[in-house]
Amino acid sequence: MQSLLSERVLVLLTMLIVAGALFATTFGTEYRLLGAVQSPVYFPRIILGIMIFLILIAVLQDIRKQEVVDPVEKWGALIVFVLATVIYANGITRIGFMLASVPFSMLGLWVFGIRHPLAIVAYTIAVPGSIVLLFNHILKLPLPTSPFTYLF
Repeated sequence: MQSLLSERVLVLLTMLIVAGALFATTFGTEYRLLGAVQSPVYFPRIILGIMIFLILIAVLQDIRKQEVVDPVEKWGALIVFVLATVIYANGITRIGFMLASVPFSMLGLWVFGIRHPLAIVAYTIAVPGSIVLLFNHILKLPLPTSPFTYLF
Protein backbone atom coordinates (compact mmCIF):
# COMPACT_ATOMS: atom_id res chain seq x y z
CA MET A 1 0.00 0.00 0.00
CA GLN A 2 2.96 2.28 0.62
CA SER A 3 3.87 2.21 -3.08
CA LEU A 4 0.39 3.50 -4.04
CA LEU A 5 1.10 6.72 -2.17
CA SER A 6 4.34 7.48 -3.96
CA GLU A 7 4.42 10.65 -5.99
CA ARG A 8 5.32 8.77 -9.17
CA VAL A 9 2.31 6.44 -8.92
CA LEU A 10 -0.07 9.31 -8.14
CA VAL A 11 1.16 11.31 -11.15
CA LEU A 12 0.91 8.22 -13.36
CA LEU A 13 -2.64 7.56 -12.16
CA THR A 14 -3.56 11.17 -12.92
CA MET A 15 -2.10 10.81 -16.41
CA LEU A 16 -4.06 7.59 -16.82
CA ILE A 17 -7.32 9.30 -15.87
CA VAL A 18 -6.69 12.18 -18.30
CA ALA A 19 -5.64 9.86 -21.14
CA GLY A 20 -8.65 7.62 -20.48
CA ALA A 21 -11.01 10.60 -20.50
CA LEU A 22 -9.53 11.89 -23.75
CA PHE A 23 -9.73 8.41 -25.26
CA ALA A 24 -13.38 8.13 -24.24
CA THR A 25 -14.23 11.44 -25.93
CA THR A 26 -13.01 10.15 -29.30
CA PHE A 27 -15.88 7.66 -29.52
CA GLY A 28 -18.63 10.26 -29.71
CA THR A 29 -17.21 11.73 -32.89
CA GLU A 30 -17.67 9.65 -36.01
CA TYR A 31 -16.87 10.65 -39.56
CA ARG A 32 -18.55 7.95 -41.62
CA LEU A 33 -18.15 9.73 -44.93
CA LEU A 34 -14.37 9.91 -44.56
CA GLY A 35 -13.76 6.28 -43.62
CA ALA A 36 -12.01 5.00 -40.51
CA VAL A 37 -8.45 5.83 -41.51
CA GLN A 38 -9.26 9.34 -42.75
CA SER A 39 -11.15 10.25 -39.57
CA PRO A 40 -9.54 13.03 -37.49
CA VAL A 41 -9.86 10.83 -34.38
CA TYR A 42 -8.07 7.81 -35.87
CA PHE A 43 -4.52 8.91 -35.04
CA PRO A 44 -5.35 10.31 -31.56
CA ARG A 45 -7.07 7.02 -30.64
CA ILE A 46 -3.94 5.09 -31.53
CA ILE A 47 -1.63 7.45 -29.62
CA LEU A 48 -3.92 7.57 -26.57
CA GLY A 49 -4.26 3.77 -26.60
CA ILE A 50 -0.48 3.38 -26.63
CA MET A 51 -0.18 6.02 -23.91
CA ILE A 52 -2.73 4.24 -21.68
CA PHE A 53 -0.94 0.93 -22.19
CA LEU A 54 2.47 2.39 -21.30
CA ILE A 55 1.10 4.20 -18.23
CA LEU A 56 -0.51 0.97 -17.01
CA ILE A 57 2.81 -0.85 -17.38
CA ALA A 58 4.62 1.90 -15.45
CA VAL A 59 2.02 1.85 -12.65
CA LEU A 60 2.21 -1.93 -12.33
CA GLN A 61 6.01 -1.80 -12.23
CA ASP A 62 5.97 0.80 -9.46
CA ILE A 63 3.35 -1.07 -7.43
CA ARG A 64 5.29 -4.36 -7.71
CA LYS A 65 8.53 -2.82 -6.44
CA GLN A 66 9.58 -4.22 -3.09
CA GLU A 67 11.68 -1.23 -2.10
CA VAL A 68 10.50 1.34 0.39
CA VAL A 69 9.32 4.49 -1.33
CA ASP A 70 9.17 7.95 0.10
CA PRO A 71 5.66 9.34 0.53
CA VAL A 72 4.68 12.50 -1.28
CA GLU A 73 6.41 15.47 0.31
CA LYS A 74 4.70 18.25 -1.60
CA TRP A 75 0.99 17.49 -1.73
CA GLY A 76 0.26 21.09 -2.68
CA ALA A 77 2.46 20.92 -5.76
CA LEU A 78 0.92 17.61 -6.78
CA ILE A 79 -2.62 18.94 -6.37
CA VAL A 80 -1.74 22.08 -8.36
CA PHE A 81 -0.31 19.94 -11.16
CA VAL A 82 -3.35 17.64 -11.22
CA LEU A 83 -5.73 20.62 -11.41
CA ALA A 84 -3.55 22.22 -14.10
CA THR A 85 -3.70 18.98 -16.10
CA VAL A 86 -7.49 18.96 -16.00
CA ILE A 87 -7.65 22.62 -17.03
CA TYR A 88 -5.09 21.97 -19.78
CA ALA A 89 -7.05 19.02 -21.17
CA ASN A 90 -10.14 21.22 -21.39
CA GLY A 91 -8.25 24.28 -22.61
CA ILE A 92 -6.71 22.60 -25.64
CA THR A 93 -10.04 22.50 -27.45
CA ARG A 94 -11.02 26.03 -26.47
CA ILE A 95 -7.85 28.07 -26.99
CA GLY A 96 -5.75 25.69 -29.08
CA PHE A 97 -2.81 23.43 -28.41
CA MET A 98 -0.06 26.05 -28.41
CA LEU A 99 -1.79 28.62 -26.22
CA ALA A 100 -2.75 25.93 -23.70
CA SER A 101 0.61 24.12 -23.75
CA VAL A 102 2.84 27.12 -23.06
CA PRO A 103 1.37 28.03 -19.64
CA PHE A 104 0.87 24.36 -18.73
CA SER A 105 4.48 23.44 -19.39
CA MET A 106 5.65 26.61 -17.63
CA LEU A 107 3.62 25.71 -14.55
CA GLY A 108 4.77 22.08 -14.72
CA LEU A 109 8.43 23.06 -14.81
CA TRP A 110 7.95 25.48 -11.94
CA VAL A 111 6.04 22.93 -9.83
CA PHE A 112 8.72 20.28 -10.33
CA GLY A 113 11.54 22.61 -9.31
CA ILE A 114 12.96 24.01 -12.56
CA ARG A 115 13.57 27.68 -11.78
CA HIS A 116 16.09 28.87 -14.40
CA PRO A 117 14.19 31.50 -16.45
CA LEU A 118 16.02 30.80 -19.72
CA ALA A 119 15.37 27.05 -19.45
CA ILE A 120 11.69 27.63 -18.71
CA VAL A 121 11.17 30.04 -21.60
CA ALA A 122 13.15 27.93 -24.04
CA TYR A 123 11.35 24.72 -23.12
CA THR A 124 7.85 26.19 -23.00
CA ILE A 125 8.20 27.76 -26.44
CA ALA A 126 10.38 25.18 -28.22
CA VAL A 127 8.56 21.96 -27.32
CA PRO A 128 4.94 22.99 -28.05
CA GLY A 129 6.15 25.02 -31.04
CA SER A 130 7.97 22.06 -32.54
CA ILE A 131 4.94 19.83 -31.98
CA VAL A 132 2.68 22.36 -33.73
CA LEU A 133 5.18 22.69 -36.57
CA LEU A 134 5.45 18.92 -36.95
CA PHE A 135 1.76 18.05 -36.76
CA ASN A 136 0.01 21.08 -38.25
CA HIS A 137 2.47 22.09 -40.94
CA ILE A 138 4.60 19.06 -41.86
CA LEU A 139 2.38 16.01 -41.25
CA LYS A 140 -0.85 17.90 -41.97
CA LEU A 141 -2.49 16.27 -38.91
CA PRO A 142 -4.18 19.26 -37.35
CA LEU A 143 -3.92 19.91 -33.66
CA PRO A 144 -6.54 22.23 -32.19
CA THR A 145 -5.61 25.75 -33.25
CA SER A 146 -6.11 29.08 -31.60
CA PRO A 147 -9.29 31.01 -32.31
CA PHE A 148 -7.01 33.96 -33.14
CA THR A 149 -4.84 32.43 -35.90
CA TYR A 150 -4.45 29.16 -37.76
CA LEU A 151 -0.65 29.23 -37.38
CA PHE A 152 -0.76 27.97 -33.79
